[in-house]
Amino acid sequence: MLDLEPVEIGGGKAAPRDFLLARIEPHLRAKPGDTDVCVMYNTVVGTKFGMRTKISYHLWDEADTANGISSMGRVTGYSAAIGAVMIGRGMIKERGCVPPEDCIYGANYTYFMKELEKRQINVLETVQTEG
Repeated sequence: MLDLEPVEIGGGKAAPRDFLLARIEPHLRAKPGDTDVCVMYNTVVGTKFGMRTKISYHLWDEADTANGISSMGRVTGYSAAIGAVMIGRGMIKERGCVPPEDCIYGANYTYFMKELEKRQINVLETVQTEG
């Protein structure tokens, strides 16, 4: 269904992908009053202080309908803005295209998470240790 090469359909030609998009896209449009949510679940397993440690992160965020900001806009935009401020203040020392997990750690991680909380973006962090 994603092929771009046109095929014969009922006496005409169309690319399967174009046909699929023409049929599905109208059903994907938001209706008045619809909003989005962002959901994240991530687990990290490793060893900390000689103990097997599992850290789970959970996020559920909803659109800010009062201000017309989608959840995706909140989660991505606010995170990028906080990161930009951290770079501007010299808090992040790494240079170039660096993933957040490689430059927001230690005290920077604590700062970043507190800034998210100020914007009502809450990430629940659960730590379990064995050993």
